[in-house]
Amino acid sequence: MDLNRFKADTALEDEGVWTTVDAGSGCRLKIARIGNRRYRETMARRLKPYRRALRAGTLDDQVTERITAEVLAETVLLDWQGLERDGAALAYSREAAAAILVDPAYKDFRDLVVELAGDQEAYRERDLEDAEKNSSTSSAGSTTGADASTS
Repeated sequence: MDLNRFKADTALEDEGVWTTVDAGSGCRLKIARIGNRRYRETMARRLKPYRRALRAGTLDDQVTERITAEVLAETVLLDWQGLERDGAALAYSREAAAAILVDPAYKDFRDLVVELAGDQEAYRERDLEDAEKNSSTSSAGSTTGADASTS
């Protein structure tokens, strides 16, 4: 077995990849890999004030969930296209992403973001032939990363 089949593209992990989540509506999410450098650094910084409670196992689950959702919005859910609520298009902003990911009513959406961010194949280093094929079929090149499709 060739070890290179496990080689990740660290730029894609940090910059994110576009993933189609609903082909019918054209909804796509730009997702960085969970555990990327910025995620680790931001999570460590945000949890620092709670170190004592973390060690003691007394940190409230709601605090942990809120911090995790906010860090996901800052470092993992980097953009979206075609996302709507009640028929109205939602413009992407870090604040809008945080509000959605923190809201318990959208827990399933947050779980989807985490699932997509953990998809190892989306962040694999592609060989040169695949990279050339993807770049020739991409749009104006305004986004970074591959376009993975899920159903």
